[in-house]
Amino acid sequence: MLNPYSERAEWFEMLTRELPDMKIQLWPDIDDPDSVEYAIFWLHDTEDLRRYPNLRAILATTAGVEQFAGGDYPDVPIVRMADATMADEMAAYAAHWVVHFHRKLHTYLDQQAEKAWRPIRATPTGSFPVGILGFGAIGRHIGKCLAVLGYPVNAWTRTGGEEEGITHFRGRDGLQDMVSASRAVINVLPHTPETRGLIDARVLAHFAPGSIYISLGRGATTIENDLVSALDEGVLSAAVLDVTETEPLPADSPLWDHPRVRITPHTSGFTRAPTAAPLIAANIRRLQRGEPPFPLYDPRRGY
Repeated sequence: MLNPYSERAEWFEMLTRELPDMKIQLWPDIDDPDSVEYAIFWLHDTEDLRRYPNLRAILATTAGVEQFAGGDYPDVPIVRMADATMADEMAAYAAHWVVHFHRKLHTYLDQQAEKAWRPIRATPTGSFPVGILGFGAIGRHIGKCLAVLGYPVNAWTRTGGEEEGITHFRGRDGLQDMVSASRAVINVLPHTPETRGLIDARVLAHFAPGSIYISLGRGATTIENDLVSALDEGVLSAAVLDVTETEPLPADSPLWDHPRVRITPHTSGFTRAPTAAPLIAANIRRLQRGEPPFPLYDPRRGY
């Protein structure tokens, strides 16, 4: 059963090509619910899933899996999406904004309007550490890309880690230490009960003066009113938000008009059928062989 959130015809074509010996049924046109063994979707009604008594697994078409937290889903494995192409796009997006503000490119836009030729000597790349909140597959990829560009990389997770060339921080105290040691902070945290509202006034108060905040993970991890206050008080010099707590961002949100905020509509990285469908097909093949799919959603951790 296939129910992608967009590009339905392309998903159907790709999965049919990848799984030629299987019947792909595009929801809601399900001929035989008893024949459905795999459900592929981003969001889907849990009651409808009860129609498929032989369901063996759920495979998500997107990296985010907070929709499964607390939901009454059938007791089958839920497989997350880990698409390297999407990780590449998110790394490029993050690197763009780090370089944009580090090299003062926003200032040059103002100078061009004034017809002013005033070179700005930016701090060396090696003196502009970048912190990453959440160092899973995507966060690690972003960190490696920034390291190649010469930026020192700090990483924060709940449990810490060890990795050559990366300075790791862990726990609540480590979170405050990490943001204070970074000139730009990139948030790629998932939305879990532990991360909801994590970036609040207490944490923002520890950011290095004039630093940059780039949020790519989930908007619910940031208290937006506290973020606005940090920008107004000059703790942060800029914020880039690809995700917000409510999407689309409401028209009356102060974030739209704030001079230090850049908004993009959840477009830092896309799940694309040509690269994602083969990954889903490969996991279905693993399940058919009795092998574990990868990566599995862990309901205890929320991701």
